[in-house]
Amino acid sequence: MKNIINQLSHWDLLEIEKPARYLGGEANQAKIKDNPKLRVCLIFPDLYELGMSNQAIKIFYELINNRDDIMAERCFAPWPDFADLLQKKNLPLYSLETGTPLNEFDALYITLPYEMTFTNVLYILDLGKVPLTWKERNKGPIVIAGGPSASNPMPVSKFMDGIFIGDGEEAILEMCDTIMKAKEAGADISETRKALCNISGMYVPEFPSKTVKRRVFKDFSNSAPPLHPVIPNVQATHNRAAIEIFRGCIRGCRFCNAGFYYRPKRERPVENIVKYSCEMLKNTGEETLGLLSLSTSDYSKFEELVKGLQASKLYPEQTISIPSLRMNDNTIKLLDETPQIRKGGLTFAPEAGTQRLRDVINKNITEDDIINVMKTTGDSEYRTVKLYFMMGLPFEKDEDIEGLVALVKRLEAIGKTTKPKKQISISLSGFIPKPYTPFQWAAQNSIEDLKRKRIMVCKGLEGSSTKISWREEYLCLLEAVLARGDENISDLILAAYKNGCKLDAWFEHFYKEGWEKAFEQTGIKAADYTRERKISEVLPWDFIDFQTPRAFFEKEYRLAAQIAGEELE
Repeated sequence: MKNIINQLSHWDLLEIEKPARYLGGEANQAKIKDNPKLRVCLIFPDLYELGMSNQAIKIFYELINNRDDIMAERCFAPWPDFADLLQKKNLPLYSLETGTPLNEFDALYITLPYEMTFTNVLYILDLGKVPLTWKERNKGPIVIAGGPSASNPMPVSKFMDGIFIGDGEEAILEMCDTIMKAKEAGADISETRKALCNISGMYVPEFPSKTVKRRVFKDFSNSAPPLHPVIPNVQATHNRAAIEIFRGCIRGCRFCNAGFYYRPKRERPVENIVKYSCEMLKNTGEETLGLLSLSTSDYSKFEELVKGLQASKLYPEQTISIPSLRMNDNTIKLLDETPQIRKGGLTFAPEAGTQRLRDVINKNITEDDIINVMKTTGDSEYRTVKLYFMMGLPFEKDEDIEGLVALVKRLEAIGKTTKPKKQISISLSGFIPKPYTPFQWAAQNSIEDLKRKRIMVCKGLEGSSTKISWREEYLCLLEAVLARGDENISDLILAAYKNGCKLDAWFEHFYKEGWEKAFEQTGIKAADYTRERKISEVLPWDFIDFQTPRAFFEKEYRLAAQIAGEELE
């Protein structure tokens, strides 16, 4: 077994940015096992700082390494300077724990958190000397993807030996055991793939089944979170000890894939969260506890939880970080009663500028809610308020964009009267129609229309102190193509990667020309994937049983149209 890290000199590492990303040896790293029966590598297809904040990687790392017979290691996408160094020295990309080349593992488990990481997967496999498509692999590691952006498996189906749909806590060990048995029996890679078909939630492109049922981890409430997370060598994006207090969502926003992907709602009991939080803070030395969920203020016993955490504080300066809040009375109460919440900015997502459009998308907040939160938190220590809005939502009119401007101006006026004054910033993004949502049939606005609406907002707020940022419209189009794609989109992704596209979520590395060339090379037209689809149309992902009936999505889409005063075909 090679250790590639030992083949890199100090002089090599001085040439690159943040070499600690690539060295491993962190506190709480898993103990190296002698001759485990199975060796797997967990891959997050973006930078170390992002991957070390990813909850799925932490969960699977601890679950697998609690087994004596299996060793799990980690790998992340390198920054181009380090990739260039590896290629210059003719070295493969490797795991952080033992420096083992990726092509020497039994299995690679890849988490797909967002669509703009798809080219990064090929980047990592290529650097690790692993063939890019499953048809090219006659040996070597089994490559399995999962995560929210794998819920429509078709766009990455030509690259993966298996694609898992849903919660992976139970399935990850089933995968390990299946691959281990196949290895011990001397099975070839095709026979191993065939065996993986028996795992509930698994889609195997070589042996596609008629229906794949999304897996739900029903025992989440009684499960323990990862209590010994690896402490990064480089400051992670979210620098805190994090515990998932509940999974799922009851809100039903019609645009939100995550709200349906993580259903049903399952809460950890207060006493368990308090106990696990104390253990995690002891094991990491962190002073901030992050409470994770799709919307923390929806936890049913939040007041009791905060009191329990306060009573069991390990450090006087211990704080709580809450990344996701709703603009409603629960949030006001929460902020009033929890002075130990880490002070910084308040972040909310009204999504739409008018009540009409918020009703269309089923965003269950009113303008009075929004104004009330702004006024009520006016005298708090929070100095910044960030608001997320979408443009190009189904049934949107220009009046809704004008309403967005009017709402922001109203909030800005309130912010100027508070002590301290509040700085408003807004982030604009084009709506992305996602599979397994009521808006999965909806059209995406053209690039030109999204630009026009963005300019409307910017001109409407000229002379304002509000800070405006936005997502580049071409990225919105690309994400929609990748989200709603069929298996032909695998060819587009491969062509884009070969044209030099990687790290697409990073502004300084996004290579638009490479994607445009890939569309030309493959003959794929983006408009075929961003267009409105008839409800009667068969969708590429219809064979997945998402455990939310298609009829429910259809009913919700028709209801949205009815609220908007329109009819669907």
